[in-house]
Amino acid sequence: MTRFEKIVSILKGKDTSIILIDNIKKEIKASILLCSQNYPDAEYIKTIFTDGSFLLIMLNDHEMYYADNIVGYIRSIPDESIGIEKTIMYQDKLYKLGNVNDYQFVKQLYTGNPFDIEGECRFSDYFPTSGLKEFLSLGWLMRTGQRADINPVMINLKEIQIQ
Repeated sequence: MTRFEKIVSILKGKDTSIILIDNIKKEIKASILLCSQNYPDAEYIKTIFTDGSFLLIMLNDHEMYYADNIVGYIRSIPDESIGIEKTIMYQDKLYKLGNVNDYQFVKQLYTGNPFDIEGECRFSDYFPTSGLKEFLSLGWLMRTGQRADINPVMINLKEIQIQ
C-alpha cells in the first residue's frame, strides 16, 4: 500500500492509525466521498477534523489540500460576484475563475454525522494566478443556503505523518 493509499484508508475509517499534520494530531470528526456535476469522474474526499481544520483529497490527481479552518463566508466577496467575475482579489492575491457554476454531490459518508460536514453545494472555483498551488472555492450549502467558502493549500504527503 502506498503512502497516499494508507492516508486515504485512514480517512475512510478503514484504518485506526493516527495521522498528524505538521506534527499536530488530527482526530476525524467526519469524512465524506464527493464528486461534482462538471467533473463526475473526479471523486474527492473531504475530511473535517475536530479542531476545525480540514483535508481535501483529489483521488485521481493524488493531491491533498489542507486548511486550518473552513472560511465559511468571505464577506469581501459578494454572492453576485461568484461565478460571474473572471478574477477575484482575496488576501492580496489574484484568483482566476477556473470552474464555474458546479454542483457537489455526496457519494458516501465514511465517518461522522451528515450534519458535521457539508453535503451538496453549488460553487465556483478560482485558482491563483501565481504562487502556491491552492484554490478558492466559493459557494452555498444546499441544505441551509449558507456560504461555504474554502481556501485550502496543497500539501506534500510528507507533511502528513502516520502512527
